[in-house]
Amino acid sequence: MMQVEQGFIPALSLRTNAVQSGAGPKGVEAATADGCCLAIESVHALPEFFVSEEQLRNRLMHELTLVHGIGGTRERMCRRHGIQTLADLRRTNWKSEAQEIAEVIQNGTPREVIRLFREKGRGADPLLIGFGAAVPKESLLFFDIETLGMVHSPIILFGCGVCEGRTLRVTQYLLRDISEEIAALGLVAEMMRAHPALVTYNGRSFDLPFTNSRLAYYGERECRPALHFDLLHPARRLFRDDLPDCCLGTVEEYVLGCGREEDLPGYLVPVYYQKYLRTGDPAPLKQIVDHNRSDVTSLALLLARQTEMVYGA
Repeated sequence: MMQVEQGFIPALSLRTNAVQSGAGPKGVEAATADGCCLAIESVHALPEFFVSEEQLRNRLMHELTLVHGIGGTRERMCRRHGIQTLADLRRTNWKSEAQEIAEVIQNGTPREVIRLFREKGRGADPLLIGFGAAVPKESLLFFDIETLGMVHSPIILFGCGVCEGRTLRVTQYLLRDISEEIAALGLVAEMMRAHPALVTYNGRSFDLPFTNSRLAYYGERECRPALHFDLLHPARRLFRDDLPDCCLGTVEEYVLGCGREEDLPGYLVPVYYQKYLRTGDPAPLKQIVDHNRSDVTSLALLLARQTEMVYGA
């Protein structure tokens, strides 16, 4: 860990003093071949969200604007003439492209359908959130990280939520010392392999690239989930006209109705962790853990809410 320490000293001390007894987070030691970290588990009610894959694909077949040359105005004209689905375009000049798109939607894997939408400039389409509700819940991993707030800084806490029946089990891997990061990264990588459908909020730009950057730092292989549902992008499409911004806290308050009254603001996470490193008092860690846990559980709530809004589930 000498390289890491050299990279941040004298900005902060990366090795805590002897940890004092106090109101810190409770967990168990998770041991790996690369060391250990603290694993903190909690169980929460899992909101209902489900869309059958048949329902999802039938809905996507109505997206005539996926065809080049069909915009909003022309789509409305088509519908007035009884053309409702891509299959109905078989007697028009758009027949060939419509058939190709319909084939992907009807028979392609979720990844192939999502790729199709991205190629059409529709990668942020809220309709795609349906795949997050259609895949087996056991494959989902709700994921959020906390860092020291600097580029290439260590990740100090990983929050991972998995579905178990009607509950969401949240496992948080906390670094009691920066040297424990490699162990926590290994545990997270294993979890991503076991649950290949990632659910994040701005994770496509932040959480996943940051995690892969830290894995690369240690010479480890990057994580590449089979599917990644970044709920920020459909949130912008669904809520931006009605909310002051689309920060997760704002969406929680106005859309989910579960604002956080005593939550630690995300920008203070590095400050609290540095205080812990400086004093050895674990009390500041509890607020960081609570903040991260709320982020993870909100992802499940938001996936359910977005599914309800788009598919009426």
